[in-house]
Amino acid sequence: MIKGIIGGALGVILGFLIVIGLIYLLIRSLMNKFGFGDKSLMSLYKETQEAAALEKTRHKQVSGMTKMLLPEVQRDFKDFNEKEIYLLVEKSLRAIFNALENENIDYLKDDDFNLIRQKISDQITDLQTNNVSYKYDDVIFHKHAIKSYKKQKDVATLEISTSLEYYYNKRKDNKDISHDNVKKQTRYTTQLVYIIDNTKTGFDIDILGLHCPNCGSPVQSLQDEKCSYCKGAINIQVASLLKCWKIINYKEDY
Repeated sequence: MIKGIIGGALGVILGFLIVIGLIYLLIRSLMNKFGFGDKSLMSLYKETQEAAALEKTRHKQVSGMTKMLLPEVQRDFKDFNEKEIYLLVEKSLRAIFNALENENIDYLKDDDFNLIRQKISDQITDLQTNNVSYKYDDVIFHKHAIKSYKKQKDVATLEISTSLEYYYNKRKDNKDISHDNVKKQTRYTTQLVYIIDNTKTGFDIDILGLHCPNCGSPVQSLQDEKCSYCKGAINIQVASLLKCWKIINYKEDY
């Protein structure tokens, strides 16, 4: 009986080895078919790992149509300076990263951020509520491109695609949940708005994303001096919103 059991076990093992051998031969056959006959599975695995590591260090390509859209923007705005816009994008993203990393909205005190300050403040509150923290180190910008441009009545919007890299770390409850020893190559889209004339209300005020600094309610009109909900002073200097580009939104493009 024992011999029968041992024989059965050996038969199972032999059958398993035969299946493994057939799988190996099938893989080798496929490798030969696609021109990998002189490579071992280990060398292919190593090459795959090296390719993945190289991909992490390769700059992302920006997504844009600068050549086509730039003349249109310059036609509408005679004093438009492409380089200055890109510098504004870099300044804005650095400030946002600092505000999120330090969980401090004071990094966005500059008037350039008065249209996005509430959004970042809400993100900081969310991070604190969930005990999550971000860290961005050694941020380097590579390329920019104009991704889209729209002008409707008295408001113009501009989207800029930006490739950049940084060391990134995300922690929750003081434990790393996202960490890499190489720089992360990524791409962001930044949306800018230009308010030409606030006295005309032909545009949708919701696209500006303005909120009352007291209760967080949406601002219904640029001409409002008090919040329609809490009646508190809005304290938004309308003049600072006019005749210049302001960042209104940003997102990472995965």
